[in-house]
Amino acid sequence: MLCTILEKGIARPEGIDWQPPSNRAQTMFSVIDFGSLIEYLDHFWQLDFPRPEVCPLCHAVHLFISHGFYYRKPFSTTRAYRVRIKRWLCKACRHTLSLLPSFLLRYRHYLLAVIQSVVVARFEDRVPWNQVASRCAVEETPSLRTMRRWCVSFAAQAPAWWATVQKTLAQHDASSPALDPLGENTGLHDAPCALLQSALHLLAWAKTHWPQVGSYGLTDRLRFLWHWGAGQGLGRLL
Repeated sequence: MLCTILEKGIARPEGIDWQPPSNRAQTMFSVIDFGSLIEYLDHFWQLDFPRPEVCPLCHAVHLFISHGFYYRKPFSTTRAYRVRIKRWLCKACRHTLSLLPSFLLRYRHYLLAVIQSVVVARFEDRVPWNQVASRCAVEETPSLRTMRRWCVSFAAQAPAWWATVQKTLAQHDASSPALDPLGENTGLHDAPCALLQSALHLLAWAKTHWPQVGSYGLTDRLRFLWHWGAGQGLGRLL
């Protein structure tokens, strides 16, 4: 695992009651690289599900217990899958934390690979919408409306993600051409394309540090970016 959204905290002192911040259920998650969807499904019961050490919400230490699984039903362009998601429960604050496979996004019903094909076609290849639909959808799955919504969201999130990628490369790989991928006139409207290109350079740098991403290729860049960015606390990718 490259990164985690969890940060080490301090166990609350004995004798001090802890009250949750609100009565509203709070969702915690950690993005984990379990390999591809097929690998995940085929080897699910042999997977090692890392137990979080520290609760991101109440900061209690070593108080997570297993809390079973729930199901996600993500779509490809041709079928739906039934995917179990491992869940842990914090005994202190009674909130759950899910281990989200990196091939899934939060709040999206399609596999990340499908979404990547759309944003790459639209922002990197500059394909018009009618061709995006014919290139990325099968019998109008996903719909053009859904693909437009993905691209709007990706464009909104891209500047913050791109800035963090740039900062990381500047710190660790100062010679990377991704530090200025589109030239001096790059603006916020180019951030989605710049982020897609920078993600490849970030992945190339990561391969020199983490053997587990050695097999990642061009089609895995958003899966890697999502995994890495979640560990940086960047929130939604799209």
